[in-house]
Amino acid sequence: MNAYTKNARAAYVKKDLENLSREEIVVKLYEALRIRLQAAIEEINDGNIARKAEHLSRGLAIVLELQASLDMEQGGEIAVNLNSLYNYLVSDLVTANLKNDTQKIVEALKVVEPLLEAWTEIARGKKSEARPEGENVEYVASSPQPDLTAINY
Repeated sequence: MNAYTKNARAAYVKKDLENLSREEIVVKLYEALRIRLQAAIEEINDGNIARKAEHLSRGLAIVLELQASLDMEQGGEIAVNLNSLYNYLVSDLVTANLKNDTQKIVEALKVVEPLLEAWTEIARGKKSEARPEGENVEYVASSPQPDLTAINY
């Protein structure tokens, strides 16, 4: 991918993310994580260890981003439980990377997929609440968005 293509893609992704709610951004992160984990399994099976490491490294970055976004004061027990799950995922992904262990990645996917489903439902609920029934309007998040220029998962 040349520099122009990378810059155009980054601008498109940034614009796309600016129109998403926080919940929809979390869904995108979980989707990217699932894709990275599935790709890592394929790369291990194909014997491409360098590409496996890239996918797991990016997957780990996503988990750490999700973990860093937790509000431990406001989130209560849910934030504590998510933090524990993220610690579990970090451990599994590091082990999978070191040992080329597809089973650890499969176990991580078993944690990620229900979280993705739950956040997808949350995002759908928030989106339908924000859009008046019967109106065809573009949804734009009302809360300010974080600077997402560095996100490239």
